[in-house]
Amino acid sequence: MEQVPEEKDEMTRPGKPSRHSMIMRGIVTPIFGLLAVTAIVLGILNATVWKPSAHVDAHARTKAAYVVTDPGVLPLVDSKVTMRVDATSAGASASADQDSQKPTVCMALTTAKDAAGWTAGHDVARVRGLDNWQTLSVGRDTSPGKSVKNDQGVAFQDSDMWQQVTCSDSSVSMSLKTDDPQAVLLVAVPQGAHSLGLEMLWQRDKLPNFAMPFYFAGGLLALLAVLSATVFAMDPAKRRKQTESEQEDEETPEVSVVQALGSAILPGLGNRHTPASGRRLRHARGQARQGDPGPPPRPPVVIDPRNRNLVADQQEGDDRRADDMSSTRVISSQEMASYLARLAHEGEEERQ
Repeated sequence: MEQVPEEKDEMTRPGKPSRHSMIMRGIVTPIFGLLAVTAIVLGILNATVWKPSAHVDAHARTKAAYVVTDPGVLPLVDSKVTMRVDATSAGASASADQDSQKPTVCMALTTAKDAAGWTAGHDVARVRGLDNWQTLSVGRDTSPGKSVKNDQGVAFQDSDMWQQVTCSDSSVSMSLKTDDPQAVLLVAVPQGAHSLGLEMLWQRDKLPNFAMPFYFAGGLLALLAVLSATVFAMDPAKRRKQTESEQEDEETPEVSVVQALGSAILPGLGNRHTPASGRRLRHARGQARQGDPGPPPRPPVVIDPRNRNLVADQQEGDDRRADDMSSTRVISSQEMASYLARLAHEGEEERQ
């Protein structure tokens, strides 16, 4: 029974931190610190090892006679794009006449409408985008309508429907810089079905910065760790006392009537405070916080109306009014005599 008070004294002694402080500094602060370090490490990895590559190289293969990129595919990654096409004949073999079987491949920059008019009624491979950073998404379909080249009999490279055209044996490439989402590339192999190897390369000038969000989160978590170890670890009672003391220091003393009149007559006079008045004010507040009632109140003064002379009080009031009137104007002797006679007459009536 005697050990319980000793343990309580040890738990409540001023030098030992409270349970709240131990939890904030021993559990919450390390958690925020570990999260901050993790976020900063992830940011460094995104800025170095996991940094996106400036070169995007995607490949695909198809056997269609025409290849068309969908609108918006050319500027999909960046405005600078290069497309390469390698064609290999389906019946080519390792013989002496293999060079004579090399197909002629043409590539043209045009609009989606003109490309659809040229490839109408034919099997077309459409480059729809990216499956991933290394693979092109290619689909096969047949363009509706009737091809315009059958009616006009114009060779692919001689048509005026293209903004830019180039042809070559076996392989062809074209480098562009365009932001037009309606621009498309049309690839044609006039000699029949061949196996086409497609490759699109983009060169990115501005890389996405994935590291900055992790740096921002790491800095915020580090700040929370510091606050948890300092401000948030303080006992609520101590924090409340500190706040109250700061508010009391910032409070301005009450303005007395003399100070108000002084500030009205002479500006700046009412703002001067003596050190003694400030000390008395702080002393009174300290006594109020400590529970000191201060000096005992004065006993009330009881006035008995039976011990008062109403006539004397009235005469005194009249004399005071007369003094006030005399201070404002000069009274003649006749007015004074009539006033005294009237006052005596009123006194006799009251005695009767």
